[in-house]
Amino acid sequence: MTNPHPTDATDIDIRAVADRVIAQMRQAQPDQALHLLETERQGERRVVREALDRYVSVGARAQIDEIHQSGGLRSPEFVPALERLRQAGLPPRVPDYNGREINEPNELVGLTTAQKFDVYASIVATRGSQAASDALQNEESVLLGLRKETSTLASMGDRDSRGTGVYDDHIVVLRKQANGERHVFIADRASTEPTAQYDERAEPGPLREHTPYVNVAWRRSVGEDANRDGISDLGRLAEGTIEMADADHLNPRLAGTADAFRPSAEQLRAPRDVHRVQRDTNGDGWFTQDDINGVQDLNRSFKIHSGTRANTDSAGCQTIHPEDYLAFNNAARANPQQTSWQYVLTSTEGGLRRSWPGDDGHFLCQYIHLQLPSCCVGRIYRPVPHADIRFLRSQPACGYAC
Repeated sequence: MTNPHPTDATDIDIRAVADRVIAQMRQAQPDQALHLLETERQGERRVVREALDRYVSVGARAQIDEIHQSGGLRSPEFVPALERLRQAGLPPRVPDYNGREINEPNELVGLTTAQKFDVYASIVATRGSQAASDALQNEESVLLGLRKETSTLASMGDRDSRGTGVYDDHIVVLRKQANGERHVFIADRASTEPTAQYDERAEPGPLREHTPYVNVAWRRSVGEDANRDGISDLGRLAEGTIEMADADHLNPRLAGTADAFRPSAEQLRAPRDVHRVQRDTNGDGWFTQDDINGVQDLNRSFKIHSGTRANTDSAGCQTIHPEDYLAFNNAARANPQQTSWQYVLTSTEGGLRRSWPGDDGHFLCQYIHLQLPSCCVGRIYRPVPHADIRFLRSQPACGYAC
């Protein structure tokens, strides 16, 4: 296989170009702004175009919404560009990347470190909280998780339905120094979901015969009985921004460190802990609207740590391949003064629509890819341009009507 993506270098400064477009939008020059954006996008590879759109969609959010409502464009040819910006806050596409094989698909070949930083920092801008954006400006490392929906029954290689996990997610470390120098580390062998080897339903015995769990390499039961049916339910972190703190973990020797991360004490306090965990209460291996009482508040058990080579070792934690873990940990801890880490976890393009019944009787919906960014949870009838995930009951914090 050869890398199918462009590899030529480009001299574009993604952040600077986006700022010029934003400035013109804020000066009530939308046609000129969109003309500039379309001109700069021409000839650039897809990941660069997407990053430009994301930055502009955040920086000119109020102007984009106002123009859409008022029809304030004089040039109709820019209407598709405006609509594209309105959709730029949706779950992102995961860039093709492989940090080991030179001929594997890799969209980042030929990009500078600064350009790679903007590809992922623009996702933090659209999908993360203000705290995450502020951390990037304060020389702190920010963690970004890109989740691809995967069944808890999945396993690597030919070990079909063994429930040992797949490293098909990415976790990225971003840091910007005071002098403007930018740093990026991409762990492209990561997992953000639990595995069926820890599901009570997979325990060997007659009850698992003729079920999807029949071939699972069961270890032990981990979870909570969220729907009170007598069976423990696997859990995972819901997307959004979670503050992590230092922790330790019995990582494999290959990982080279016992360092880990877990939710901070501040994150575990109300209201920051509310609805941060999803549970697979119906045991189908997915986290969907069919999971009754499938949303819970956060607890401290959801870590970031190393897995092993052939097993993600996740009962709900975020895990990284052991050969990549030490480099990830070093990148995350590059600022010795940093004691907490903003972890932005987002669903990605192509995911499923997920929804859960709320504790107040409303039907709380989290739309993945189809309609809304991750913040828009609740009875939302149009996109709400805001970045921090919230389960909304009536009036969202960003001020847009449900």
